[in-house]
Amino acid sequence: MAALARAPYISNGCRAIVVTAPMPAFVVDSLSKVALMHRRLYLATLVLLQIALIGCVSPPLAQALRFETAPGLAPAGLPAMLQLVAMAATIVGTSVALAFPALALARHRRAGPLRFLGLPAWAAVLASCGSAAMCAGFVLLLLVPTLPADARMTAVLIARSVAAGGLALAAAGVICAELLRRSVAPARDGARSRIKSGRIEVTHPPELRTHVA
Repeated sequence: MAALARAPYISNGCRAIVVTAPMPAFVVDSLSKVALMHRRLYLATLVLLQIALIGCVSPPLAQALRFETAPGLAPAGLPAMLQLVAMAATIVGTSVALAFPALALARHRRAGPLRFLGLPAWAAVLASCGSAAMCAGFVLLLLVPTLPADARMTAVLIARSVAAGGLALAAAGVICAELLRRSVAPARDGARSRIKSGRIEVTHPPELRTHVA
């Protein structure tokens, strides 16, 4: 029982009490540094994705919406007013949809590291890898003038494909990460909920119970 009293965490299994020993300090420091670096990469991904959406996606999307809505062709009066309202709703909705990386970045800056800890690891890695591929494609586009003339067209085709694929993967990773985020409570709150007094009560198995409910 003295060992149980000294244990920081106790989880009740189906048949026995499982005591989890604390991690060494260097392991905790290494994990903290890795998590901090990954969080910075994810925040940088949000910034790069927002810039790419504004510079690469917004212009062709605006042309497509202009062609689809055909502004100014409705008859004067109520039809023209309805078309104007519909166009305004289209512009506002599209702007909000394209600004989701900035909104997510604002939430991360406001909530702190705990928000990042709740993101699925695979989605955050997917977003970071997509951002890296996107940057590689754009860098290759910048280096096209320095290449031989016969290799420029091939480099442009490859670079555009890589940049577009990276942009799509980064957007998919960010959307999945933010939608599938789990809630993470501060450590002090979890410890307070587990241990409310100065002692640890054993409730299972019954023969080792120290407190009668």
